[in-house]
Order: sequence, then C-alpha cells, then structure tokens
Amino acid sequence: MPPSDRSHTLTALRNALGLTPPRQITQEAYEGNPSHLRRLTKLKPSDRPNIRDLWEYTQDLLYTEIQGDLFAYLLPFCLEIWREDLLGINRGGGGFVEQLYPVLANRDVFRKYLTEAQTGAVSQFMRESILEEIDNQRGLFYEGTGSRPYEWTTATTTYGVLFPDISRLWNDWWLLGTLGRAVATVQYVSCLMYPEGENPVFAAWTRERGGGPPRLWEFGGHLYTNRWLEQNVRFLREVLTPGSVTDLLARAVERLVGLPEHAVAVEIQSDLPLCADTLASRCTRLPEILETTQQPGVLLDW
Repeated sequence: MPPSDRSHTLTALRNALGLTPPRQITQEAYEGNPSHLRRLTKLKPSDRPNIRDLWEYTQDLLYTEIQGDLFAYLLPFCLEIWREDLLGINRGGGGFVEQLYPVLANRDVFRKYLTEAQTGAVSQFMRESILEEIDNQRGLFYEGTGSRPYEWTTATTTYGVLFPDISRLWNDWWLLGTLGRAVATVQYVSCLMYPEGENPVFAAWTRERGGGPPRLWEFGGHLYTNRWLEQNVRFLREVLTPGSVTDLLARAVERLVGLPEHAVAVEIQSDLPLCADTLASRCTRLPEILETTQQPGVLLDW
C-alpha cells in the first residue's frame, strides 16, 4: 500500500471516530492518577502519544467504566501504534499492544461505545494494516523467534477473535494480488502440510533460538480465554480444504516465477502429494482448534 493510501486510511479512521477530544474527562483512572488522561486529551491528530500513557489508558478501559467519546477519540492513536508494531516500524509498543487486544476482544466495547459505522472503520483499518504487512513478506527461510511471518499470522488469527468478517481479509489475501501475498501463502501452506521439524521455510525450534513454524491458532496479546467468532469458524471450514489449498499453492508458485522464492515454492509444491494426509488432517483440525475457547496453561496442538 503506497504511503499516501496509508495516510488516507488513518485519516478515514479518524474522520469516522471523531477529530476532537471531549471537553470533559469523566473516565476514571484505574490507579487513581488521571494525569495520563489529561495528557492524552490534549493530543492533536498529528501528535505522537506517549506509549506509557496509552498503556495506562488500556488499564482504565479494562477495569473501569469507559467514557465513550474519549475512547472514540483515542482509539486511532492506539491503532496507529498497533500498526507500527505489526509492521516492525516501531517495536517499542509491544507491551501496549498486548493490553490493547483484550480491550478490543470485549464485544461490549464496540456495541456500547461505537456505532456500526465506526466499528466498520476500525475493522477496515486493521484489515488493511494486516494486508500491508502480508504485502511486505519476502523470503522463504526463517530461523529463530521473532521472524517476520509470525507477525502477520498472529495478527490474522487474532482478527478472527475481534471481528466476524475474517472472510474479507482472507479473500483479499487469497486473490494473490501482490508478490507478498503469494509469499505469505507459501509460508502459511507450509505450516499446514509439514510434520514438526520438516518445514523447509521455518527451521526447527531450538532451546537457544526458539523458532519453528508459526502456530496458526495462536492469538496476540493477553487473550487467554478467547476463541474465533462463530461466523469466522464457519467460513474457514468452507474454504480451508485440501483442494482449495492445493489450487492456491499452485497459483502462488506461478506468481513467484523468476523470483528468489520460486525454487523453494516449487519444492513445497512437489512435496504436497507426500504430505496429503497431514494437509487433510490439519484443514479439518484448524477450525476445531480455533472454535475451542483457549485456556491459560492449556497447550493446543495439531
């Protein structure tokens, strides 16, 4: 997405949620000191918020009654930091993002404090940001924790907890309109078809460096008792089949002809018949895992 389009998307989000802060602060500060709220209400749309102030604000949102007009005004600032973390522009907001996700996962937040149009603007901004990171994908070999594919896979999976329209994100991705979407497809399909330790895209996990393939059901942030929304589970069951994945991989391989990623993509495509049983099993298993309410300390697996 060109920079001008990114700026337009953020402007559209702000226009939808509100360009002026409330005149009065009624939001209770969770820890009793409202100084961060006073600083946040002085922000202009072009200003850069203090991450610590936003982190404290998430605690207000999680544990006290929410002031709706303040929430609408500050949410674009929150989502801009979320986007920068997703894209690797600024990793300093990771701790804040972990706290933001539980706020967004509370469906009452959208029902009570945002209009349907405003919620639509939020979901659109997040979809387009995830697709932007997918578009940036390059390379088909990764070692260790922190590799770039973990970001978009986790954000995509988390989106399925937050909004009921994963189909819009998924369909745009599977159209393979950019090289990054083709690369991301090969990354994702490799996680569906290879047994543990045999994935040529993601080196096996080690105690020293971590790594291994992304777990396609892991949510971002502190989402400990969440699951995908039912509409999203139904959609995934319909589209994630061995046949559709095979066709998608073939289109991705064709899209990558002449690029450095093509040789590995061809290797993965040639392995697909050998991995047919694993692929079929995981196409069935992934929606089952995503519809299971995840619990602290309970590890899910294929």
